[in-house]
Amino acid sequence: MSKLSYIALLSCVLSLILFSCSKNESEAGEYDNWQARNQVYVDSIARLAQQGTNKWTRALVYYIPKEYADANPGNNNIYVYVQKLQAGYGTVKSLYSDSVRVFYRGRLIPSRSYPEGHVFGQSFTEKSIYEIDEKTAVPTLLAVSQNVPGFCQALQDMVEGEICHMVIPYYVGYGSNSSSTYSNIPDYSTLIFDVKLVKVYARGENTSWR
Repeated sequence: MSKLSYIALLSCVLSLILFSCSKNESEAGEYDNWQARNQVYVDSIARLAQQGTNKWTRALVYYIPKEYADANPGNNNIYVYVQKLQAGYGTVKSLYSDSVRVFYRGRLIPSRSYPEGHVFGQSFTEKSIYEIDEKTAVPTLLAVSQNVPGFCQALQDMVEGEICHMVIPYYVGYGSNSSSTYSNIPDYSTLIFDVKLVKVYARGENTSWR
């Protein structure tokens, strides 16, 4: 091999190594300081809820004792935060033992590659939950009790037809070790949902869609 060929080959190898390292660093940086970043996000929403700004409210999740909440007023991770976006047409709220049909989209908090938050799950493909054609779309059937605690709590405070924006801290979401079960949800992730509650079914009721 000539000296020039050797130099060209070495240059190519170094370029590939640098590209690979740059790519790995970029990927690793997506969720750097993830727990701290999520806490900042939750705390900012908690302040809005405590002030009653922009229709934000908070609810203590059902399995958290009120005595614990009173003794730990700075722990914002034991609440679910809800912003009511559209009033419902129903009057009945779901119970823990009920089933519901919903349209939903779940995201993480904004990050470098996902300025609106990585979508980890959804039951509709339209850009907005307001754009769903309910004449043809089929809402997802869920057992209220089978959801993460924060989502379960928020569902029980909705009526049919209502659209809500939910912020669920990791403590009442998938927890501090979510990545062991869900590869697309990092540990300590805040869950952000847009949800429309379409129908509530009491236990034992026929849940067939139309």
